[in-house]
Amino acid sequence: MSAVDIEGYAAGLAAALRGPRRVRDDLVAEARDSLIDAAEAYEDAGLSPADAQRRAVAEFGSYQEIVPDYQAELAVAQGRRTAMLIALALPTLYLLAPLMWRHGPWPGGHPMSAGYLRLASSFDYLSLAGGLLAAVVLLGFGWGSRYVRDGVRLTHAVGYGALTFLLVHGIAGGVVYLWSVAQWPAAVRWPLLGAGAAMWVAFDYAAVCAWRCLATSRAQRAAQRRISRRPVGA
Repeated sequence: MSAVDIEGYAAGLAAALRGPRRVRDDLVAEARDSLIDAAEAYEDAGLSPADAQRRAVAEFGSYQEIVPDYQAELAVAQGRRTAMLIALALPTLYLLAPLMWRHGPWPGGHPMSAGYLRLASSFDYLSLAGGLLAAVVLLGFGWGSRYVRDGVRLTHAVGYGALTFLLVHGIAGGVVYLWSVAQWPAAVRWPLLGAGAAMWVAFDYAAVCAWRCLATSRAQRAAQRRISRRPVGA
């Protein structure tokens, strides 16, 4: 059957949504399939193809009506993805950190300053604490969703919290790196310590994910406000 009207509606829905592309595409595909099924049922009942599609689209709802729910699902998906990334990456960093001290260019007779040791230890524990907190937040998107009713608000909190944490964690990691090089200039050529540059790439990606948490949650709130401002009976 021809699906020009339905395809146009689906394309408009995709353009109105913000969030993880694969999840968005799945949602739009499900909506398209539902519309096609409804239109086929109306055709079987005697309507023309064009009328069947128009009726199916009209009953499915306007963008203003359906976008908030779809956008909420996308926001939650983004929040869950970001929390999972942090929950996996930070404990991994904590477990790999001791490798930096093995067979490295650290002179045995050169004692480490107390301040350096405290900062390095704090950085490691900060990584572990951040990963554990992300794991707890991840439960809020799954099993704990029965208690955390507003997943969009949780996603918004994940965005702000992750950006703040990444800023503090990144500064601490940068100071540890520069302090290491200042104490042991040969460390700049030590591959495992130099791998800190790769960590900055991972930090940048995590920051992008956190920013998307804010963008998707704000998009949902904006769509919800448009409904609340809609005149009664409109």
